[in-house]
Amino acid sequence: MTDPAINQRPSFRRWWLIGVIVVVLFILFLWGWIPRMINTKKIEAIAAEDPFPQVSIMQLKPNTKPIELILPSSALAWHITPIWARVNGYLLRYLVDIGDVVKTGDLLAEIDTPETDEQLAQARADLTNSIVERDIAKITSDRWQKLWNKNSKAVSKQEVDQYSANLKSTEALVVSNEKIVSRLTYQQQFKYIYAPFEGIIIQRLVDIGHLIYGSVNSTPQELFQIAQTHTIRFFVDVPQTYYKQIKEGLDAEVTVTELPGKIFKGTVARYAKALDPTSRTLLTEVDVENSEGLLYTGLYGRVKFLLVPDTVNFIIPSTAVIIRSGFPHMAIVDENNTIHLAQVQIGRDYGNQMEITSGLKENERIVTIPSDRVREGVKVSIVGGGTP
Repeated sequence: MTDPAINQRPSFRRWWLIGVIVVVLFILFLWGWIPRMINTKKIEAIAAEDPFPQVSIMQLKPNTKPIELILPSSALAWHITPIWARVNGYLLRYLVDIGDVVKTGDLLAEIDTPETDEQLAQARADLTNSIVERDIAKITSDRWQKLWNKNSKAVSKQEVDQYSANLKSTEALVVSNEKIVSRLTYQQQFKYIYAPFEGIIIQRLVDIGHLIYGSVNSTPQELFQIAQTHTIRFFVDVPQTYYKQIKEGLDAEVTVTELPGKIFKGTVARYAKALDPTSRTLLTEVDVENSEGLLYTGLYGRVKFLLVPDTVNFIIPSTAVIIRSGFPHMAIVDENNTIHLAQVQIGRDYGNQMEITSGLKENERIVTIPSDRVREGVKVSIVGGGTP
């Protein structure tokens, strides 16, 4: 026969395990519920002592710090001038190359111009011939005029007028040939290429023996490029937000990554006085002295302006702005610790801080982190505060 005690042993173990689980769950319940109940009692006690919303405030002071504006730009020479050919021929020689420093009037190159030389020689010969014809025409005209004056019946008036007209024609031909000689003489001078100003040769586009065209389809050939770099221009596009602070003579600082620790002082020389309708930016020129020659044309740099705010504004924590519906507001605490919501105008956003351009006054107290309980006319309890 089977022992009854053996049949009852599994049932006893099951009930014992269930009892242990219930006890553990009860202990865990008490472990979480008792601290929560204690905290709730403390909160209720604090609320009973101070029924008003607790807030931290900040007293407003105007922002007097200059605005640091950094914009990208590229270095441009004061002048970059292409040197063009004005006469046809072959490049006989060049005396400068890229990187050479030249002064005003220095000879850069010489062009062999056989066609122009021959045309000038022919023009001078034509001029000599026309002068001789003019002189003969004058002698003839004077003789016929004297005959007419002495005896009008000896010669006809038509012949006198004809020789007089011939004289005027030859005189006009002399003037025409003189102009041709003058033009070709002036054109022949372009066989010598001179530097128009002091600068640096940054491109040489021809070599010895190259066929040079002074004009091909009204487009002359470029020989050199010369840059004047004693002063470097930096053009920047200033955003519309800052355009009112840009003035002629405003100081600026230029830095180049490849020249660490070097700060170049510059000033605003001029600006467009008109914004680009597409980008809403103001084209501004900053001039930098380059007496040491460290700045090369085409270098990428950064231009920094220190702008003085043109209006009174305040820098406040971004958490102080209330955006519930409509325009942004801020909670102002009056002398009776009562909340008044003021509509404000936001300027620049600095991330954890914002610029307020209108709607606030100096020395007003604002709530730095307003809760949902902070509303118009609500009294609050101040637990902390200070100046920005």
